[in-house]
Amino acid sequence: MGLLTNPSISQKAKYCRKLVRYNTLICLLLYLLGVGFFCALPDNNFSSATYFSENALLPGLVNSELDMETVTLVKSLAGELQRERENYPKGIPYPWLLAKMRRFGLETHTHNFTLNYPFGGGKRFTGENVFGILRAPRIASTESIVISVPYRPPETVHTDVAAGVPLMLAFADFARKKKYWAKDIIFLVTEQEQLGMQAWLEAYHGAEDGPRILDSGSLRARAGSIQAAINLEVQGLDISHINLKIEGLNGQLPNLDLHNLVQKLSSKNGIVAGYKQSSVNPKRSYRYQDKLYNLLSMVFSQASGVPTGNHGLFHKYGIEALTLEAVKRDKPHAQNQEVGSMLRIIEGISRSLNNLLERFHQSFFFYILAANDRFVSIGDYMPSLALMAGSLLIKAFIHYLAIYYSDDDPAEGETEVKEKPKTDIGYFSVGLVLLVAHSIGALAMYLPNSTPINQYLHQADLATQFGFFTLFVTVSTIAVTLPAFCSLTPINTDALQVAVLLELGTVLLAVGMLNFSLAFLLSVALVPFIILLRPTFASTSRLLSWFCCLLLHPMTVLYLVLLGLTWSLFPELALKPVLGKALVATMDALTYSIVDSMIYGNWLFDLVSLIFIPCWILLWVLLFPKTDTKGGTKLKTK
Repeated sequence: MGLLTNPSISQKAKYCRKLVRYNTLICLLLYLLGVGFFCALPDNNFSSATYFSENALLPGLVNSELDMETVTLVKSLAGELQRERENYPKGIPYPWLLAKMRRFGLETHTHNFTLNYPFGGGKRFTGENVFGILRAPRIASTESIVISVPYRPPETVHTDVAAGVPLMLAFADFARKKKYWAKDIIFLVTEQEQLGMQAWLEAYHGAEDGPRILDSGSLRARAGSIQAAINLEVQGLDISHINLKIEGLNGQLPNLDLHNLVQKLSSKNGIVAGYKQSSVNPKRSYRYQDKLYNLLSMVFSQASGVPTGNHGLFHKYGIEALTLEAVKRDKPHAQNQEVGSMLRIIEGISRSLNNLLERFHQSFFFYILAANDRFVSIGDYMPSLALMAGSLLIKAFIHYLAIYYSDDDPAEGETEVKEKPKTDIGYFSVGLVLLVAHSIGALAMYLPNSTPINQYLHQADLATQFGFFTLFVTVSTIAVTLPAFCSLTPINTDALQVAVLLELGTVLLAVGMLNFSLAFLLSVALVPFIILLRPTFASTSRLLSWFCCLLLHPMTVLYLVLLGLTWSLFPELALKPVLGKALVATMDALTYSIVDSMIYGNWLFDLVSLIFIPCWILLWVLLFPKTDTKGGTKLKTK
């Protein structure tokens, strides 16, 4: 850095001047290279074929020991459950479940939990899970496997998946008769979807003491340390195909070996399975556009950090898990031959996991699926993000050089580039603006968690969604007025821009290490605007910059995304109803992100509040340049 900023070295100064002059072109080129690199990932030269890294998983692929008696038991249990569901239209038929688990020799227990809803006047919601433990006959209870089913009552608005219960119970009866189990098997039926699973996991691993939003209660019994979990969402006994759900909380994914195991077992047993499988044809297309679509589909699904099933809550405890969504056939057949195939898949998964001598560690935890049998690993997709986010870091360095060097050509006859007049950077002024911007972001994160604010919204008879939306609009209004209270000299403006570029570039790279999809989408949207950001006094350019900056506000981005989704889902509606639906969806999405942050630990809302809202505020401040009070000159556009 010292060599590059030393004006006595004319050759170095010449290079610095070139960098300053072409900084926008250089950064845009890096951005386009990053986007182009991502678009090349579906090619076979950048993706790899799936394979097993852990040979201990292979025993589950051997011949099955299931017989027709177990298949007949599934059909019998399905009929009994259907009759019991009529007596419990809004809840779980606990007596029937407990009786069946005890009959099959399981150590059976119930688990109660309570949600102290922090909004809407402190409402309380209760639920109860049922679980049975099959103790391993060959070893003490040191390790275990979980097979779970989310129970949805008949009156639910979600797809009915009650068929998973008889499958799980029939397999429990089959597993009880075998002596080769070296791990406990926990058979779990959860209520209230992910809320019941979150409560059970907290209780199993020991929740913190004291008042909590989710009172997870306590368990009367535990098995060994959970090594893996399989969640079943079976829509019916006549199965068309299996959709594998892998996205977990905050974009975490299960070990790729577990995904490969389920797919191999499904293929062996005659049921097509794959990620986002939508038909009976396996997604093994060799067409580039199909693989690119699959890649982008996973990126958009993973970016939100919301789990696609109950399996997604296991990942934060270091437990590998995924969901098998068995989709019902549109035209039912007379014979449900897939029942036996589904049981053999569950048996194969359990036997493979039972054979593991250590936790999953050999295969990939960070990957993107280009097809059912091809994936892109972290070493192949990270360069695309590094090029885009790295362009911000390079622009920060070049902008630092611009503080000392002009991009003007030297006068004719000059042999040495002159240094800009030295002016001290007002670190206190720059630091104060940074502090205020991040304080506003912290305020945006704190307000929804404030008990007095929530009580006031309830007493004022305001809907929670509308109240939170109003709070964020108020915070955004305060942020928009911040430039009126800032008086930064041109050199301080340059220093502030360097700080913003460094913060954004570093955060995008750090987020990309945990959730590549989120960082990639943010980079695609933010980096071009930041690269082209030019504080100017020209009226047309200034208005255009303000408009683009307002479009990049997190609330605006959320509304535009939901507007596009609403337009695609309701094409028959006119423009005005679509705009209204998108606004309501924006309020709901904001509330759900806050609730997910408080209950499940989804850090998307916290990340946006603490990092991206302050950065947007700083970019907004940069669009209001001030004149130099000492020399009376205006800020020069670079």
